[in-house]
Amino acid sequence: MPLEQKSASESALKVIGKSLLRRLEMPIPSYEKRIINNMENLYREIQTGDVLLVEGRSKLSQIIQLLTKSSWSHAAIYVGNRLKDSDDEGVKSRLNSVGYTDRQHMLIEADAGNGVIAVALNKYKDYNIRICRPFGISSEDLKAVVDDVAENLGKHYDHENLVDLALIILPSFLNPFKKRTIQACLGGCTEYKVICSGMIAKAFQKVGYPIVPALLPESDIDNNLTNDPYGSKLIMRHYSQIVPRDFDLSPNFEIVKYNMIGLGSFNYKSIWAEK
Repeated sequence: MPLEQKSASESALKVIGKSLLRRLEMPIPSYEKRIINNMENLYREIQTGDVLLVEGRSKLSQIIQLLTKSSWSHAAIYVGNRLKDSDDEGVKSRLNSVGYTDRQHMLIEADAGNGVIAVALNKYKDYNIRICRPFGISSEDLKAVVDDVAENLGKHYDHENLVDLALIILPSFLNPFKKRTIQACLGGCTEYKVICSGMIAKAFQKVGYPIVPALLPESDIDNNLTNDPYGSKLIMRHYSQIVPRDFDLSPNFEIVKYNMIGLGSFNYKSIWAEK
């Protein structure tokens, strides 16, 4: 195919892809909020380095939920006011577009339509969300995690990673050409594209913090030499295989409650509407 025709074809596919993505990102009317988020409690309880899981309300979110068998379709990392001194023009623009309170409570996320961006935590006040906190991580490693995620700002979203995640759950006879090991990279596997959960997982893995690693069979190790809560040596799962629900299921992340439990008291007999 001549270069001019190939370029025209690629441009046409990009236009079609963007149009399809816009359709998939349209909100669905059937989204059900389970609770009104108490933002004052959330601002008080959330800490830098916490992972925010989101139950999205778009068609794309529904597809991700179906593929990952989870209600969580998106993950972001809370960075607080760490971006206030950023030299990135995109970050400066974002900070200038929000109020003072929002500037103190920022997230970094990889968005399918916009790539890696900084957004206010307040963006998700009307969503079903969950806070996952890495347990026992050192302050030095946590800072390294946040700094590493921040270095991704401006990168593109790896849509191919989503496709590969979908393919890897298929039976091997339907997908014979994909590597199925836990250490196989899914997606574009470049430094220029990421997905939300994989970007965060990669930063944690760089400091040796596990999300959902695989266990070596007990027969492969000497149990007398094993001294960790897993009861086995671990194999790091490739970060591109990590999905939002893995932070929820991980034994290493605490689930932080901030609505009812954060209030300190709960009069459950007074919450029901009269029939």
